[in-house]
Amino acid sequence: MDKPPVIELKRVSTSWRKMAAAIFQRPVDGKLSGFHDADLSKVKIALKEWNAEGHRVTILHFLMCVMSRVLHYHVPELNCYAQWGGIKKRPDVSISTAVMINDRDLTTLTIRSAATKTILELSKETNDYVKKRRSGQDDAALAKRNVLSRVPWPFRSWLFQFMRWFVYEFGGKIPGTGFSTDMFGSLLITNIGSLGLQYGIPALMPASNLSFVLAMGKIYEKPVVIDGEIAIRTVLPLSATFDHRVVDGAHVGRMVAAVVYYFENPQELLHIGPPSKNI
Repeated sequence: MDKPPVIELKRVSTSWRKMAAAIFQRPVDGKLSGFHDADLSKVKIALKEWNAEGHRVTILHFLMCVMSRVLHYHVPELNCYAQWGGIKKRPDVSISTAVMINDRDLTTLTIRSAATKTILELSKETNDYVKKRRSGQDDAALAKRNVLSRVPWPFRSWLFQFMRWFVYEFGGKIPGTGFSTDMFGSLLITNIGSLGLQYGIPALMPASNLSFVLAMGKIYEKPVVIDGEIAIRTVLPLSATFDHRVVDGAHVGRMVAAVVYYFENPQELLHIGPPSKNI
């Protein structure tokens, strides 16, 4: 076995780490977590066809498009958030994902009205967005976070908690901070597979105002039983953490059933509208 590389820590206290210290507290809220291995057999064929036509479609793009349809048509109860002791529905379905820029900072991109886009439209918009972020254009969100990270401790934590309460619970607005009830859209998808991880329980960030967070792991092959026979299938590990104030087990069950349907029928994502078959 090769000797593991020695990593030199150049920037330990990054702007994100400073903000994380203000955002996260001890885990005392009700959360629900789960795992699912999605069969990629038919998705791999579809991706190969689409990319052969000159498109740049990845598994992440596919999952973003799938989840937008799931939230819009199948489990709209998940497209909600808790506010002031009640549940409030979002007017639209937007999907966010994390993007690494400058090899050290994470930022997010959000595809608005995602359920009204085909897989090819969504993938192009996402690719263009990533290119713009990595080129240094449209880095307003990162700049706002850097400003907040410069606030001295413990005032940073107090300031964040006030902002979170004022915006998420009270429904107020604070211009120039990037804070809003829809800051991360309807769902945040994080790609832990790019880190070499198959499974991981994603954190339900208090700053996100989301009903759940979804993580996609590293693709791998596993033996499965199909019609009484053992076969090898390529699977995508999915894991999620849900806000139990908004989400019940029945919602998760319907979500998984819808996800399985789209993974078995990827061509559905080439069209706008509800699926051609009942789920």
